[in-house]
Amino acid sequence: MKFGIGGVNKNIKSGLIGIGGVNKNLKRVYIGIGGVNKLVWNSFVPVDRLYNCDSGTDKNYELNIDTLAVIKTVSSPGTNPFGIGGISGRLYHCDLNTDKNYELNIDTLVGIKTVSSLGINPYGIGGLVDRLYNCDYGHDINYELNIDTLAGIKTVSSPGNYPSGIGGINDRLYHCDFFSDENYELNIDTLAVINTVSSSIDYPSGIGGINDRLYHCAGGTDKNYELNIDTLAVIKTVSSPSANPQGVGGVK
Repeated sequence: MKFGIGGVNKNIKSGLIGIGGVNKNLKRVYIGIGGVNKLVWNSFVPVDRLYNCDSGTDKNYELNIDTLAVIKTVSSPGTNPFGIGGISGRLYHCDLNTDKNYELNIDTLVGIKTVSSLGINPYGIGGLVDRLYNCDYGHDINYELNIDTLAGIKTVSSPGNYPSGIGGINDRLYHCDFFSDENYELNIDTLAVINTVSSSIDYPSGIGGINDRLYHCAGGTDKNYELNIDTLAVIKTVSSPSANPQGVGGVK
C-alpha cells in the first residue's frame, strides 16, 4: 500500500503510520480519495476468542470471554483432549491418547492440521500473538513450536515434575504444574521461570488467554477461572461445562 507524501510515495507494509514522531498501530486506516473515504487496511482487528477442552467428554468448547459460559460445543479430533490455545488468528489443540498436536479451525473447531507431538504425553498448548508453546508431562519438557509446521524449535526442562498447561496473553507466557500445584510466568525466549505462585487450586491443568486476560482450569475442581495477569490470583470462578476441564486458551 502506498501513500503520497510530499510528492514521494511511501510503502506502508506493516500498517504503521508516524504521528507526531510516534508510530501508531491502526486497526483501520482510511484515506480520502475525491472526497470519499476508502477502507484500505483492516488487518489488526483483535479476535479475542476463548476455548476450553475436557477429557471426560472428549469435547472442545468455545467460551464467552466474560462469563465463561459455553457458546459452542464440538467433538475433539482425538480421544483425550488435554490442551487448547492459540496465537493471533490461529488455534491449536493437543491430545494425550493420540500423542498428536492439531491446528483447528477457529470457527468450527474442526482439525485442519495433524502432527505427531514431540513427546509422549502432550498436555498443554498455547501461545502469544506470534509464538507457540507445548508441554509434555511424560518428559517434563516445555517446547516452543513452529507455528506452521508444529515442529520443535526449542526444548527446555519444565520447572516442575508434571507440566500440565502452557499458554499466554499478548506478550507474556504462563505455565502450570499438576503435581506441584504451582503457576509460573516464563521468559518467552528462554522459558526460564520469572515468577512462581502457589496455586490456590488443586491439580492445575490448563492456562492461557487472549490479548490481556488470563484463564486457568483444574480437573480436580471442575472449574474454570480468570486470573490476574500479574499476581496470578483468582478473580473469577465458573463451573466448567463438564467434569474434567484440562485445557484453556484463546485466540488473540
